[in-house]
Amino acid sequence: MWLTKLKTALILEDFETLSSLLDEMPQFDTLQQIEEASYLLAQSKISLEKNRAETAHILQQLKNSLNFLKSTQTEPPSSLNLKF
Repeated sequence: MWLTKLKTALILEDFETLSSLLDEMPQFDTLQQIEEASYLLAQSKISLEKNRAETAHILQQLKNSLNFLKSTQTEPPSSLNLKF
């Protein structure tokens, strides 16, 4: 049951579910279950690292866009500029 949930979370890239499954990792009965869990956890790590890299790239793109937009804006007039 736990392995099935882990497979589903990995396929759906549901990192919250993966995290909660890691907190409740059961004792495995057979060597095959241990090997399968080990493989799935390694795949989860790869998927998480890929997602983290993509997120960092997107954040850097947003930062660059904001910097560009700020550099193209004209400076607003001072609020102390009074006209009589």
